[in-house]
Amino acid sequence: MPAFTPPSPSASAARWTAHGLSLTDDAASLPATLDLAQPRRGLTVAAGIATAGAQLLGLDLRPDCVPTDHWVRGNDVTAVYESIDPGRLRTTAMWRLHPAAHDVRSWELVVSAQTSLLHSDPLLPVVSEIDAGDVLWGTCRAGSIGWHAAPTAEAACVLVSSAAAAGASVLLAVHPADARRIEAVRLGRRTRVECWLFPTVLEKGVLLRSRVLAAVGPAGQAAGWAAELAGMFAASPPILTT
Repeated sequence: MPAFTPPSPSASAARWTAHGLSLTDDAASLPATLDLAQPRRGLTVAAGIATAGAQLLGLDLRPDCVPTDHWVRGNDVTAVYESIDPGRLRTTAMWRLHPAAHDVRSWELVVSAQTSLLHSDPLLPVVSEIDAGDVLWGTCRAGSIGWHAAPTAEAACVLVSSAAAAGASVLLAVHPADARRIEAVRLGRRTRVECWLFPTVLEKGVLLRSRVLAAVGPAGQAAGWAAELAGMFAASPPILTT
């Protein structure tokens, strides 16, 4: 399951430490924790350069989905979730740590879906919640990212920026080759970004995969580093489908 790895000559090491279903990344410049028993919460990012208590790349599964298997390999932690509802969806989620590059920290979630039924509805949201800020919508043209103030159905990424130059901005991107719908909703002092994956009917024997990138970096140069990172993500090779 190859995934995007941004080039980073000055990167610092990143590696998961496992304690049962709880994972931590204490060595990173921006520590993160992950509880596989609560995939909806995703990565909880420490306060500091990031918005306090940010939750990134959460997977909003059916209420009765439970982790049936998990494993850690270096920077990757993978969990399998089985649904016992009528949809019978089997979801595999891989959260990948990327090395810290300068002042930018990034993570990736690769989601796979299968079903034992002849047909199933696989629609799944990847949810992130961060401190509220200005939102820019990014479209991808020939590998380049263009930013727009108004929402667009063609958006492949969003950038939520702090109003303060000393604050942080958060990039959330779905690979532009993947079918998706991105929504950003203001909830009081928080902004919730939902990346909806797999909008088509899933058939038995078919494997769907999609990937979402999250990154945190300085607000002062956000449009620049976010466009560069999202462009590299868009140019990364496709994920194996078998």
